[in-house]
Amino acid sequence: MATSADFASATGGEQSYIAADGTIQGCVNSSGHLRLVEVGSACRSHEQSVTWAQTGQEGPAGPKGDSGPKGDSGPKGDTGDQGPAGPAGQQGNTGPQGPAGPTGSQGPVGAPGLAGVHVVTVSKNVGVLDVVDVAATCPDGEIATGGGWYLPSSDAQSYGSELHSNPILSGTTPVGWTAGFLNGGYEPYYTASVYAICAKTG
Repeated sequence: MATSADFASATGGEQSYIAADGTIQGCVNSSGHLRLVEVGSACRSHEQSVTWAQTGQEGPAGPKGDSGPKGDSGPKGDTGDQGPAGPAGQQGNTGPQGPAGPTGSQGPVGAPGLAGVHVVTVSKNVGVLDVVDVAATCPDGEIATGGGWYLPSSDAQSYGSELHSNPILSGTTPVGWTAGFLNGGYEPYYTASVYAICAKTG
């Protein structure tokens, strides 16, 4: 092994045993004695050349230390650039009500209303296996606002059959109501009724 005297004697010079890359040059004999040699020098025949670095490999990171005390406040920094515009603010409260506006012009005359609403009913007998149309017509100058039909008894309803039910038109104006009936076997006949709901216009 190398002794402290060996290192002391070697380090007293210009340290030419340290290579440019920081490694140290030495020779060790069979007894384990180490001596430092200049870079590029050959060891003796009974010695072996050894090289090692001045700086060892980096060790693993140590555990995280405790937080230090809070430092003093630093000096005030320079004023930064102006930031972007913020979002639009909320809508304000509604203001007071304004004054009333001027009176508008009179609107157009409305359509004529209905007057004198009443029901016109017409009834007819429908014999066995007979087909009969029954019509209820409004008086002249009136229109039909609706209508319908009915049979007076449950027996008639069992044997009777309504074939059609629709308004009576004068051009495109409804002026009454009509319905068709068939007696499928009710003896001697049944009575069918048709009604129209009539009203005057204007």
